[in-house]
Amino acid sequence: MAKGQPSRRRHVETVLAIVVTTAAYLLAAQPGLLKELGEPGMASLVWPASGVALAAILIFGLKAWPGVALGAFAATWAAFNRPPLVALGIAVEATVGAVLAYVLLRRAGFKNDLGRVRDAVALVVCGAGVGMVTDAAIRSGVLVLAGIAPAREYGALMLHSWLGSGLGVLVVTPFLLVLRRISLRRTPLDVWRLVEAVGLFVCTLGVSWWVIAGGKSGNELFLVFPLLIWAAWRFQLEGAAPCVVVVSFVTVSATVRGLGPFSGTDPQTALIHAQTFVAATTLATLFLAVAVTERNDARDELDRTARELVRAVNILGERLRPDKASSAERVQATPQPLNPRIRQRPYSTDDDTRAVRTERIQGPPDD
Repeated sequence: MAKGQPSRRRHVETVLAIVVTTAAYLLAAQPGLLKELGEPGMASLVWPASGVALAAILIFGLKAWPGVALGAFAATWAAFNRPPLVALGIAVEATVGAVLAYVLLRRAGFKNDLGRVRDAVALVVCGAGVGMVTDAAIRSGVLVLAGIAPAREYGALMLHSWLGSGLGVLVVTPFLLVLRRISLRRTPLDVWRLVEAVGLFVCTLGVSWWVIAGGKSGNELFLVFPLLIWAAWRFQLEGAAPCVVVVSFVTVSATVRGLGPFSGTDPQTALIHAQTFVAATTLATLFLAVAVTERNDARDELDRTARELVRAVNILGERLRPDKASSAERVQATPQPLNPRIRQRPYSTDDDTRAVRTERIQGPPDD
């Protein structure tokens, strides 16, 4: 019975991972923000489901890939009203892209805490790059073979699909990894720091909506960068990732509704401009947050090493101190009798012993 419990527990964890991944993928594929721009079959501006798929496999491991396949199949069939064969092809491309990105990230030494610049580079190159390019190639091929998109537009369709999936990885995956790390943390809550974080989040939401959804010229877009820099510098990835999600959310929402500086041109140009803005803000904030985290970790490690070195030097100094000489030298300098009674009565001897001592001091008599 004891041998079967670990195996049963692993099965339960696998089932839970699949269910959670499926539900998260369906939730990410449902919002109105996924409204497609341009002709049918064109990729969405930001495809958060790709980021959810990669984050789920990074958190749960490869046992979560059936959840990605089920979520992609259900979302494509139900939400986008595609035929079952097309939904099956989309499920295959979503699973292959996420698994390939996961394998490449693990081979590159990627860590889920995103505490090093090399982790951010790996996420961009392996996750948003190679993994999502493969994802976009398969997706575009499925749409062309199904007759949803013409073959002559395969290149443009693949480019837009890759940009949408890649931005989904860069925006959503770090946010979910940070969210899991915060939920597992058991450190005491700093009230003032929490107030600052909430205020920063609210300010980012308000300023983003004002300059993106309310502006037309686009000259005010730079106003979001001070807030993103503040988030990355003060809170590192824990503050930068939610703020990036807010800016991306506002950009997508305003663009698909025909608002803001990205809505004055044709849909394809608006798509490229909005994706470029989201990519610029995301990459700049992500790398700044990771660089600050790596610097802080290096400083903490240096302080810890310095304290250990000081401690070792103090111990060595205690052992080599001059007043800790050999026991023989200490005995010769300050002799300590073995019997404490001798210290109290140092000359309690009889007459014969006193005579012998006097004779030794005076020397032998002359002849």
